[in-house]
Amino acid sequence: MKEGELVVFEEFLREFKKKSGKAIGERTIHGIITLAKFIAPSKANEPLEILQNRYKNYLTERNHQISKYALWLYLKSKEYDERFLKEIISFSQRNKTAITDAEKLASYVLTKKELFYLVKSISNLRDKLLVKLLYDTGARVSEITSLTLKDIEMEDKEIKLMGKGRKPRTVYFHKSTEELLNNYLNENKIENPNSKVFNITPMTVWYNLKKYGEEILNRKLHPHMFRHTRLQHMADEGVDSYLIKSYAGHSDLNTGQIYIRSSKYQAKMAFERAGDIWTK
Repeated sequence: MKEGELVVFEEFLREFKKKSGKAIGERTIHGIITLAKFIAPSKANEPLEILQNRYKNYLTERNHQISKYALWLYLKSKEYDERFLKEIISFSQRNKTAITDAEKLASYVLTKKELFYLVKSISNLRDKLLVKLLYDTGARVSEITSLTLKDIEMEDKEIKLMGKGRKPRTVYFHKSTEELLNNYLNENKIENPNSKVFNITPMTVWYNLKKYGEEILNRKLHPHMFRHTRLQHMADEGVDSYLIKSYAGHSDLNTGQIYIRSSKYQAKMAFERAGDIWTK
């Protein structure tokens, strides 16, 4: 599997929910991505016989649970039905996770102070713009790096994205991001509507953010953290799970519930409704 597809696959892993409703643990994701380098790429809707032949050697050489799980998840990311996959691979799923969803989410969300400081400290115009767009839009890194100029409507400050499963959605950006975007487009003389806005791969974005995280914030950073951060900040402002689902392009309403459960808005509302016993 090539680097670009590995990035897209990792995004899928971070959003995937097991039957228990739990997310995949960070250590498991790391192990799966390591193994995914040995998985030959596939397309959606390929015949069973072709897939069986393609992965016969992989399953023979790596005959253990995590290898099978990695292949199963990869083919799930290609939207193959589970009943179909049983003809290729079988394994026992485990529902235990090392930490709770809330703990995982907390480690992925940036505070507003961290976000402001990061943007202020990045001097490179392109990278500063990428961070702001990843946050404003809540988009996946593959969606942002695939943008063409015609996908952007400056007047309404909106971007048309093509998400997972070829599902289109519209996201928005703020005025300060618009100013950066205009500067970037003018500086790079991007005028053709079909030109890519960013001539950069998802893996390069990943690498650069890792570097900025270590140098500026002294913490690990990856592109998907800005998506988590944006959706959590929405929940903290009282945005409901249906609207979060719509903006993020989630297929399942329950996916957005974790942001609501982790939201300080709910706790603050409970505190305020209880009243202040110290005043009469």
